[in-house]
Amino acid sequence: MDTPSLETVLADIKAQIAAHNKIAAIKLYRDATGAGLAEAKDAVELIAAGKPPPSGAAATLPADAMQDVSSLVAAGKMIEAIKAYRTATGVGLKEAKDAVDALALQINPAAMAARTATMRRVQGLALAAVLVVVAVAVLIVVLTRS
Repeated sequence: MDTPSLETVLADIKAQIAAHNKIAAIKLYRDATGAGLAEAKDAVELIAAGKPPPSGAAATLPADAMQDVSSLVAAGKMIEAIKAYRTATGVGLKEAKDAVDALALQINPAAMAARTATMRRVQGLALAAVLVVVAVAVLIVVLTRS
């Protein structure tokens, strides 16, 4: 028996949504992706709103690959987790990064919040450093012209 294409499954889900049969749409999504009930419900609601379902969703990973990616995320090895995700799914770098970030948020929300805060601080410091360098350069130009 042939596995239906993603486009066919998505068309079937949209047809069930149009027929106001959300439960059948959720079941189709779960059967196609192996997603849990809550994840499938969220995805179907996105589809119903005219948005794409989550791409490269962790639910589409084989169980052993999901375990490998999850352990790498839990160990804080984000780059290795992204590589493992890309290898398992064949998606692009951005999709893999987004999926691994979403998984990390599920595994440890506090760590992701701290990581985001640290990234913002680093960006702020980098901007401040650039402004200082520009100010010093302007000062040198002004002083050398005098």
